[in-house]
Amino acid sequence: MNKDNIISLNQNGESYYRQGIKKRQQNNKKEALQLLKKAYDKNPDNPDYLSEYAYVMAENGLGNEAEHLLIDAFVKDDYDASYFQALSELNIIRQDANKAFLYGVSYAAYSEDNSYRQQLEEMFEVEIDNEAELEKEAERIIGQQIFQHLFMNAKVDEALDYLTTLPSDIQTENEFRNLKAMAYLFLNKFDEARALLEQLLEDDQTDMHALSHMTLLHYHTNEIEKYESYLKKLEVVEPLDDDARFKVGLVLNFLQKYEHAYRLLFPLYKKQRVMNFQLLHALSFSSFHLGKTEESKSYWTKMQNFHQLDEKFSPWKKSEAANQILSLEEKYLNDDDQHKRLLALYLISKIEPKEAIIGLSIWNRIEELDDYEKLYVSFLFQGLKLVRLGRMHIGLELLYDKGFTEEDTLLMWIDIFHDLYEVHKEFDDVESYVAAVLYSYHSQKKLTKKYLVETFNTTNYRLNKAIEHLKQI
Repeated sequence: MNKDNIISLNQNGESYYRQGIKKRQQNNKKEALQLLKKAYDKNPDNPDYLSEYAYVMAENGLGNEAEHLLIDAFVKDDYDASYFQALSELNIIRQDANKAFLYGVSYAAYSEDNSYRQQLEEMFEVEIDNEAELEKEAERIIGQQIFQHLFMNAKVDEALDYLTTLPSDIQTENEFRNLKAMAYLFLNKFDEARALLEQLLEDDQTDMHALSHMTLLHYHTNEIEKYESYLKKLEVVEPLDDDARFKVGLVLNFLQKYEHAYRLLFPLYKKQRVMNFQLLHALSFSSFHLGKTEESKSYWTKMQNFHQLDEKFSPWKKSEAANQILSLEEKYLNDDDQHKRLLALYLISKIEPKEAIIGLSIWNRIEELDDYEKLYVSFLFQGLKLVRLGRMHIGLELLYDKGFTEEDTLLMWIDIFHDLYEVHKEFDDVESYVAAVLYSYHSQKKLTKKYLVETFNTTNYRLNKAIEHLKQI
């Protein structure tokens, strides 16, 4: 067979790149997108692959996602200002003249490329009256975008650090002080956030961003009366612009005021004025809780283009988890038997995502539990170190990890553990005692000692010793 007739399927990034450029020149945008994505996937660090892929994404209606991709690369590359040229070109394709010009101005200033600057002025037909103010406005826009990018990717400390790199006069502007307060809130630095927000509201009582953040502050610090007072202001006052509408909508969505949040946020999505991870995430939750399940899933899918998030955090999976928690509350947590209540707490801790428990009425029931059970709550959710309950928990984890997840089996361990602890308080060999309990009391099937020794990483001697101790209780 003539090897020259064989088409190689192991193409490198350069081959896909050349084919993609050719398809783009032929105005075949969909095929160009597929090919340039393959080139980018082969070598995401190649700036040519990245920029051309971003441009063709925008030409296929994925401009917001393309901008996110470029900003992500800019952040990863230590804020290399050469990316501003690609961001400028991208926004020309998107027909966002303001961003295109401001990114271009920043690139020209960074690179000292006067010809590029002249091209921008001719393209956008502008005459610059105040050069310093223009460059300051560019710094503001870019500063806001980079902060939001870091913040929404859960890099909150980095977002705060980035703010300190901006000129001091920009840092003191209301917009950036609000961003700083938002980051402090997220990091539970409530005193720092309160100081900033009180000053912002003293300067301007109608600052919707500060009102939104102060509402969240009172919510997190459990200042009920103040929280309700500020919430009423948010629900009554109509935001004056899209930026304020976006902020208030996000806060109301977080506070589970889904109908009002959707009413504020959906028009922004429809007009394509704002399109980012936060908007799509909020719309996915608000629409789901308004019964718009398919719409919610559509937002969730589009959101993945900005930031990948496991489906377990989706509104429908969180709803399933919340229902499981409430079912366990009804089945075991309200029982008179303390050991069943401990079982409920353990099973609740296994439900993913753990955030599903936030805001549920179950916390009212937990507040009514006795001190022993509250200690277990602190152990499960706050990392409190405990000896007695810690050993009980190790046993439950061993059973769960080895597939013995039946509630009757887990409850049996809790019951026998407490009886055993009264007799042998200092036992550390939890593995052998779990195996002994299964050998002696497991009712569904007879388990051999050989199987239990291998499964629970113990020895025949230790297992037999544990079985003898069980006979003493």
